Formats: sequence, C-alpha cells, structure tokens
Amino acid sequence: MHNTTQADSVTFTPIMPKHLDLQSPLRTFDALRLKSTPWARKCMVAALFLFLIQTGCWIRTFDASARPDLVLITIDSLRADHLELYGHTRPTAPNLLKLARAGVTFKHAVAAAPWTLPSMASIHTGLPPSRHGATSNQSSIGEQHPAVASLLQASGYQTRAVVSHVFVGSSFGFARGFDDFNERHVQDHSGSSSEVLTQVALESFNAAGDGPTFLWVHYFDPHYSYERHPEYDFATGRTGRFGDSIDFESPNGTELLGVSAAAERYMTDVYDEEIAHTDKHVGALIDGVIGAGRDRGVIFVVTADHGEGFLDHNRFGHGRDLYDELIHVPLIIGGDIPRTMWGLSIGSPVETSSIATTLLQFAGVEEHTLRGMDLFDTALSRSSPSYVSSEGSYARGTDQRQVSVERGRWKMIQHLDDGRVELYYRKTDPGEQNNIAGDPKVAHLQADMRAIMDTRLAEISSPGTAPETTPNAKTAPAQISEAEREKLKALGYLESEGASDAVH
Repeated sequence: MHNTTQADSVTFTPIMPKHLDLQSPLRTFDALRLKSTPWARKCMVAALFLFLIQTGCWIRTFDASARPDLVLITIDSLRADHLELYGHTRPTAPNLLKLARAGVTFKHAVAAAPWTLPSMASIHTGLPPSRHGATSNQSSIGEQHPAVASLLQASGYQTRAVVSHVFVGSSFGFARGFDDFNERHVQDHSGSSSEVLTQVALESFNAAGDGPTFLWVHYFDPHYSYERHPEYDFATGRTGRFGDSIDFESPNGTELLGVSAAAERYMTDVYDEEIAHTDKHVGALIDGVIGAGRDRGVIFVVTADHGEGFLDHNRFGHGRDLYDELIHVPLIIGGDIPRTMWGLSIGSPVETSSIATTLLQFAGVEEHTLRGMDLFDTALSRSSPSYVSSEGSYARGTDQRQVSVERGRWKMIQHLDDGRVELYYRKTDPGEQNNIAGDPKVAHLQADMRAIMDTRLAEISSPGTAPETTPNAKTAPAQISEAEREKLKALGYLESEGASDAVH
C-alpha cells in the first residue's frame, strides 16, 4: 500500500429522497439492533463523522449485525467519461447514476493496466501486474497469490461468479475460491450477453444459502465490436463507413487515421448504445438482488477493467497506452451504507486494486495480507494514496512496456524500452495532449514526479524485463483449451500460433 496523504478533493452533494427511483429502494435498517461487528463499527464511525461535518440531521442507519452480501460488478471496456456521472452529456447509464446517488463515487479511479487480464487480476489480488504476473495471454494468476474470493470463502462467505470474457475465466486463475463459477456465457465480439448474464447471476445469487454471499458478475458488451441498440437512439442517422456492427481488423489499439469525423462520431454513438444496454441489465441485477429480500445488508461495488480509445491518441481500442481514456474507469460503492454518505464524491486518484481490501473490510475480514487501501475509509478520512500507478503490457517490441504514476493532477509515463518520458498536468490538459516533460518552467515538479516514478520502478525488479522473469512475479502458465485458444484467435488476442504477447 502506498503512503497516504490528506486530500482536499472530497465533496458532498446531498440527494433528497424525491430524486431517487423509489420503485427499487435500497433498504435501511433499525439502528437499535446494531451490534459491534467490524462492519457495524465502520458504519457507526461513518455516521458520526458525516453527522459532524454536514448540516442537517442523521436520518437513520441499518442493522449491521449480519455480515453484508457483497456484489462486485465489473464492466468491460467502460471509460469513465462516457457516463453522465463523470461529465458525459448523454444519459448512457441512469442505473449507475441512481446507485451513485445512494452511494460513494470515486471520480478518478485508475485501473492497474489498460487491458483485461492484468487489470482484473489486480482487482482480485490487490497486487500490481508486476507482482501477480498475469501479464500476457499465456499467463495466469499464480496460486501463491491469495485472491479476495478465497479469503471470503475461508471466512464463511458463499462465493459465486458469472463471467463473459475468456480472460477472466478459470484458465487464467479466476475460479479459485469460488463455490460456483459460471463461464458458460463467454462469447466472441458478436452478439449481446448482458441480459442472459443478469438472469444467470440472479439465479446463482438466489441459489445461495442463508449465509453471506459474494457475487461477482463481469459484463462484456461495451467491448468491441460495437452492436447497435436502436431503442436508445444515440446513433440514428450516422452510418459513416460502418454498419450496425463495428469491429476492427486488428483490434490491439488499431490505428485508423483515415476514418472520417462522421465515422468516428458514429462509433462513439454506438459505443454509448452498448453502455446504455449494459446499464439496463446492471440495473436489473441490482433490483433483483435487493428484491431477493434477504435479512442482511448488501454492498455493491461497480467498476471497469479498463477504458476505450477513440482516436484520443491516434488509436482505437485498448491495450497499448496508459492515457486516461484507457485507465480512468468508473468506481461506485453503493447499497446499504449510511444514508448521510449518499452522494459523497471523492476526487483524488485511487487504484481499483484497492477493491479487494475494501471488500474484505466490509466482510469484517481484518487479518489478511492483501495490499491496497480500504476505499470506504478513504471516503471517511479524506486521505488518499500519495500516488497511484498503472502498468502497460510487458509485450516486447511494441512500445507497450510502460509505467505511469499520478499524484493529484500530475501524471508521468515512463516508456521502458526507449526511455521516453511524458508529463501532463491534467487540470489544464485533461486530454493529455501537451507533453511538458523537459519544460524548464515545471522542472521542480518534474523532479518530484521523477522521484515518485523511481520509487515505483524500484518496486519492479529489473524493470527492463518482462515481470515473468523477475523474482517478484512467479507466473503460472495459463491452461488454455483448444476451444479457448480458438476463441482468443477469433477475438484477435492470438495473432498467430505461438503468439503470446498480443493483448487487449
């Protein structure tokens, strides 16, 4: 875990009950039955803290004597700035907005990597890619690394998962610790899986016993290819050079510099329709879990594995770079949390690799070795990591081997192959278009960021080599079946027989 510093970017926006959709209310419970569990203590501290700093009165709290159900929802390829909650002008995700109004939003959550496997492995283990070693499509999470599902299972949770992407399947180590792991709906780029995924996930959740349950659902649909969902009417009349399905010839950050502005807009419009379609079914999942009427609270954590590029830096897709369009992802914690925390917004950067630690804290599992901050405590204490970091692919010869560090509004990217450095001040350059590395006007700030980068690189043994060859990351080879290999090839993840480093 990185050191913490006090942050001044915590804001509170009170949301009156009339602004919520009360057809699927989040339950509140009787404070008189509150017992002294770790989760109860956390809620009591939250209530007291926010009662003291906010005007208005404490309304009521909930029964935290029972350990809460935990629902982790991850959405593939969902960049934060295509959600209304993060400044988008189009209502792409009303259900996520509704959850945020009854929860805490982290405005600048940073993914561990710009593609699925290493980013999701970091979410589940709390480790950066250079530590867990799942950094190519031929590697998996090593068994020596405990994952959040295993720790929750050992503490008495029923653990269940429904996934739709081969890179978060059992072949890559994600099934460890799950009592029920459903990967029967893994698909290629075509078609839509969100509706059936929600249905299967609710069936799995309802089949759990009376004890606390951890449910993880990974939605795939915002990933390319992008499919039209005309009921949202975002892309009407903009056909560009594409039809109702948009794919890339070679998806790995493909450069399509000749695409017209109209075609580019059409692609982003269809992408927004994919987000809206997924949000609809995420909302159905949330409503279904709440509607199950279980006698315990429920905590929802929603995030993404990575974002998506639309020529922001002359590429479409994802996988290669560490710019914000690929690593800035949504992060929302909602559900049965104290009502005075509704609408809380955390502006300082945090890492999605802290999700595992946060889930364990909600479950009252205080003795563990996972890295990362408790994000809920971050919201309460106004503290944040002294810096956050992401890692690019460790594929050789493609200039994907990069490390980024961020502190406040400053961001540095180090290219490991050629030594290039990029420096951005995101307050005045949110699109990261003006590299000011070497500018004498910011020499002292660059020196500060350089020191942070050197600290991060020192944590990665032999940073000029792939982490599979370093002592910090004991990589387990992925056990990929022939059917999965063919699916990876169809997705564009295996460029040829024996290719091991094409990533997305």
